[in-house]
Amino acid sequence: MNDITVTINTGTIRKFQPLIIWFASILFLALGVYLTLINYCDIEWLTRSGCVVVMLGIWSGMGGIIEERILTKRFDVQRRIALSRAKLKLRKINAPQEYVEKEIESIEEDYEQKMEQLRNKVRLQLGILEVSLLITGTFVWGFGDLFFKLSF
Repeated sequence: MNDITVTINTGTIRKFQPLIIWFASILFLALGVYLTLINYCDIEWLTRSGCVVVMLGIWSGMGGIIEERILTKRFDVQRRIALSRAKLKLRKINAPQEYVEKEIESIEEDYEQKMEQLRNKVRLQLGILEVSLLITGTFVWGFGDLFFKLSF
């Protein structure tokens, strides 16, 4: 039924973003351990680094919302272009109205399916990152001082 090929480029979900954020979190935690070990300013720094990890988790969640919106808008523009091209092509070949409606419906269904897949991928990837950072940061923030009191 679908003689018109519709290719929709969905954009890319950044694959290295979670790794970079986790690397930064580990660096902050290591810095917190180091500053606590050298007793810098006579303050315990590990719990403060846990707070920074929580902040990174919150910012990554907000960034995920923005990224999802950008990908959705990009995807919608590409859908509109595909619909315009299909309508123009069908007008040129003087296709019957029923056929035009079926083609447009087919393109819309394809768009909805691919859009849902894209949203699920973005939400899963960024949701796992956000939750893992929030849990880790909160744990270190709340219990980081006990690590030094019990071990040293």
